[in-house]
Amino acid sequence: MISLLAAKFAQIDTTIDATTAQITALQAKLSELQEHRQQLLSVEQACQSALSQVDTALMMLHHVDPSQVEVFKGVIESKFNSETIALLPEAPETTTEPTEPEPTAPTAPDTSVQPEIEPAIDVEVAESTDAPTPTPGAATDIEGLLNKMSIQNIRKLASAKGTDTKGTRASIAARLQKIVTESDIRAIG
Repeated sequence: MISLLAAKFAQIDTTIDATTAQITALQAKLSELQEHRQQLLSVEQACQSALSQVDTALMMLHHVDPSQVEVFKGVIESKFNSETIALLPEAPETTTEPTEPEPTAPTAPDTSVQPEIEPAIDVEVAESTDAPTPTPGAATDIEGLLNKMSIQNIRKLASAKGTDTKGTRASIAARLQKIVTESDIRAIG
């Protein structure tokens, strides 16, 4: 009877280990996707800024010499041909690691196979008096909340926290992520 229970414990421990490995892989994938989302937000902000600058330039050009608007349009269109894009400074390459297959849900342990039973090891655990370490999800929650905020609210929060309010939404959010709490963000938003 005891050996049967020990075998069941071993099977459950194996399943727990497999599930823990899958959770770790999913957390890494989530982190990767959040980083990609942040990069897309930066691209979106850069595009919005560029469009705003083009609008300003068009208004100024129309005021100074409306006959040059078509020339300006030609210059803008020429920026989109592939030879011109090839001359632009390249973004730093991100190292791509080989992708692993997506983790799958664990299956029930095979009860027909009797695993080898390792001898039990007695371990004495002392209670820790250290402060609890923050969970990996805590930083992600703050980052997610900051990503949902408008640029105006991010600047308002930065001002309230006494940090620099200049820069892109992403750069301000990166500074704030280290110094704000969820309640700070909720108070502004």
